[in-house]
Amino acid sequence: MIEFIIDEEYETVRIDRFLRKHLKNIALSEIYKMLRKAKIKVNNKKVSQDYRLVLGDIIFVFLPESFEEKNEEAFIELNEIRKEKLKSMIAYENENLFIINKNLGDVIHKGSGHNISLLEEFRAYYSNNKVNFVNRIDKLTSGLVIGAKNIKTAREIAKEIQLGNITKKYYILVYGKIEKEEFILENYLKKDEEKVIVSDIEKEDYKRSITHYKRINGNNDYTLLEAELKTGRTHQLRAQLSHIGHTIVGDTKYGKNIKEETMYLFSYYLKIDLYDLELEMGIPNFFLKKYDAQK
Repeated sequence: MIEFIIDEEYETVRIDRFLRKHLKNIALSEIYKMLRKAKIKVNNKKVSQDYRLVLGDIIFVFLPESFEEKNEEAFIELNEIRKEKLKSMIAYENENLFIINKNLGDVIHKGSGHNISLLEEFRAYYSNNKVNFVNRIDKLTSGLVIGAKNIKTAREIAKEIQLGNITKKYYILVYGKIEKEEFILENYLKKDEEKVIVSDIEKEDYKRSITHYKRINGNNDYTLLEAELKTGRTHQLRAQLSHIGHTIVGDTKYGKNIKEETMYLFSYYLKIDLYDLELEMGIPNFFLKKYDAQK
């Protein structure tokens, strides 16, 4: 049996499209047959081929042994320099989970021109094909990401994310001057082909999204914010801030087409009450340099 835990990247994606991407050695017609015969289940329930995945869903794929062998990924080879780099990313770990401080430019999952991701690298690093990342951040975003070393822990964390029991906070540098010390953005988001669309009123297929923001510092050109997610939608912070006219510095998808080497969005805080775990990182130096240069 193979199990997949659904994170923010695949939220709202059709299950047949997800399986086609992850079960490359199985024909699509066979995948449809397995869905019809309940050889593939979501949360232990039979679903149709057009079922849209929900954050925290667990997909169970019951494969014959011959198929399992074909779909079992071999570990990639890591040189000593890369092993040390991966080791330096680990901000916390125990026997069941690990939390990394992801570097700018690294990707959590394969795709969009990347044949190797941190998922394959950390599976090789731990020699463990059960390793999964339970949340994700974009390629141009840096900061804390949760990894599980076994399916049981991945399920537990995914459930906590679903229930809103994990606190996540970000440092963000945006264009323009924001004078409010604290504010809440509540609107509705829909994932389109290219980007996320924002609506101020409730609409069909749009998901309610809430973020609490605090102003840390600012000048006429930039404002440094802290953001606490109350929901975890794809590109939630990027889309919300662009919608109010304060694009994240370096975010060319949602805002100004100004060349920057990085996007100024950093996941700095995680709190998981289930494990009595709290982790906090400082404001990155590249944030401070960018802000100080404009004083």
